[in-house]
Amino acid sequence: MNKIRMKRLTFLSLVFVLLVVFSACSPTAEGMEYVEIVGNDGKYRQLSRLVMGTDHLIQAGWVDEKQSESTREQAYAVLDEAARLGINLFDTAPIYVGGVEYTLGEWRASRAARVADGSFYDRPSLNPDRKIYALSKGGFPFDLYWLKELPAGCHAEELIDELKKRGILASDAVDWRTRNWPLKNVPPGTYVSHLYCEKELMIERISRELVHTSSNLKGEIDIYLMHRDDGDAIKFEAIRREQTPVSRILEAVSAPEISSQFKIVGWSNWQSPRVEESLRLAEQDNKLARPMINSPYFSLFEMSDQTIHALGVQAVHSEMMDPDFQKGIKIMPYSPLGGFSILDKPAPAWKNAKKSAYIKYLKGDPYWRNVYPSIFTAANEARWLRAVHFLDRFNTKHRTSYTIDQLLNAYVLAHPRTDMLAIGAITVEQVRRTVEALQMAKMLSRHDLDFLHSGTVRPTLDAPPEK
Repeated sequence: MNKIRMKRLTFLSLVFVLLVVFSACSPTAEGMEYVEIVGNDGKYRQLSRLVMGTDHLIQAGWVDEKQSESTREQAYAVLDEAARLGINLFDTAPIYVGGVEYTLGEWRASRAARVADGSFYDRPSLNPDRKIYALSKGGFPFDLYWLKELPAGCHAEELIDELKKRGILASDAVDWRTRNWPLKNVPPGTYVSHLYCEKELMIERISRELVHTSSNLKGEIDIYLMHRDDGDAIKFEAIRREQTPVSRILEAVSAPEISSQFKIVGWSNWQSPRVEESLRLAEQDNKLARPMINSPYFSLFEMSDQTIHALGVQAVHSEMMDPDFQKGIKIMPYSPLGGFSILDKPAPAWKNAKKSAYIKYLKGDPYWRNVYPSIFTAANEARWLRAVHFLDRFNTKHRTSYTIDQLLNAYVLAHPRTDMLAIGAITVEQVRRTVEALQMAKMLSRHDLDFLHSGTVRPTLDAPPEK
C-alpha cells in the first residue's frame, strides 16, 4: 500500500514539475506574439505582431483641446512599456507630428543595453531577438496645402491641367519642370506624387527622404514602406490618370543606393492588384527587392467612399477573412482604433466621438474634414452598437472585463490575414490594454467576426448548445 502511495506521490510531483516547467517555457501564450520575416540580407527577424505606432505619441490636442504635447519623459515611458511587454517593432516617419522620428531614434539609442538584458522584460521569453527594430516610410506625396507651391519636377499633365482649371496654379505656368511655382487657395488634401515619372527621379526623391530618416533614427532602418502608391489628389479626390508602372517603382526601391539603406521593403496604401503584381515581378526577377509587408487601412469601422486621407486604401472584412488574399506578403493593417481609440473622447461613446469630430470638421481641421464623413456613417454606428452589446455578453460569458477598444483591436487581430497590427497607444495604460487584446482575439470565432461586421450571422455567444 505504501509503495502505491509513493508511486502516486511521485507521479503527482512529476506532473506538478512539468506544469511549472511548461508555464515557464510558454509565457507568450498570453503575451506578445511574433512573426518571422526574412530581410534582403538573408537574415530572419522575429517581429512583434503589435507594431508601436508613434504618429500621435507626442501630439497636442489629439484626445481633447486641453491635452498638451507630451514631454520626452512621457513619450519614453510609453515606449519603455511597449518594449517591456515584448513589442520590438516601432513605426514612425519623418513627417509624423512633432518630429517624433527623431525622438524614437534617441530613445532607441539610449535603450540598446537594456533591451539586450532579459531582466528588462515582463517575461524572459519576450523579444527573442533582443533588438528594437524601426519601421519608417518614404514615397510621401508633396502636400501642397502646406507647401503653398508646386515643387519643380516631373508631374502628370492631368494634375497640372486641373490645378490651372481651379485657379490654384497660374495659367501661364509653363516651366514648372525646372522651377518651383507659387500656388494660391490650395485646399486641404491636395497632393502631388513622389513616385511619378522616370526611375532616376524617384531614386533622387526617396534618397532625400532616407537622408533625414537615417539621421533621425541614429541606426539601421529595418523596414521601409512606400507610404503611398503613385497618385495625385486635389481636395482629397484622386486625379484620374495612368499610374507609374509597378515595375518602375520596384526597380527604383531595388536600386543599390536605396535598398542598401534598409533590410525589408514594403507598401502602404497600395491597391491589391498592384501589391500582387509587385510580388509576381519580384518572383520573376531576383534582382528586384521582394516586398515583405503591406499596410492597408482595416477596421471594424470601414471607410466610406471618402477615405480618411487622400489616396488611402482599405482592406475589408471579406478580404481579410480569405487566407489567399494578397498571399505571399505580411499584412500589417492600421486604423484610428489601433490601441488608442478615437472613441476615447472623453469616454468610449459613439456620440462623444462624433460630436468631437464634427466640431473639428466645422472648424476646417484638415485631418477631421476628411475623417468625419469617412468614419461617422450609419453603417459604422450600427457596428459600434453591435460591438457594445457583444462586449457586454462576452464579458459575462467569459467572466472577463475587456474594454471596447480591446474588442475593436481584437476584431482586427482575429482575422486570418492580419499578420501584424500597427497600434497608436499614447499612454502606458493603453499599451497594456492593447497587448491584452491579443488574448481576446484568440477567443473570437469566425461567426463573432461576421456578426460584428454585418449583424447577419449569429455570434458564438448566442449559438445554441451542441447536441
